[in-house]
Amino acid sequence: MSREAAIDAVVEALYDAAEEDAATGGPDLVRNIFPLVATVTRQAYQRVPDEEVRASAEKVVAAQAGKGD
Repeated sequence: MSREAAIDAVVEALYDAAEEDAATGGPDLVRNIFPLVATVTRQAYQRVPDEEVRASAEKVVAAQAGKGD
């Protein structure tokens, strides 16, 4: 799985969880609140920048909006 696909999967899972559970916070594009996402490889732990998480969240939200059509 690519790094981008993994980030998208994590953000989508959090988005879905937030829809089902009021105690789970998902990405909030309006208030610029995003989950902390990190990648871990043999080389290093690296936090994913908020801008990249936002881009992933925007894709997830757009995909979810398209499911209602």
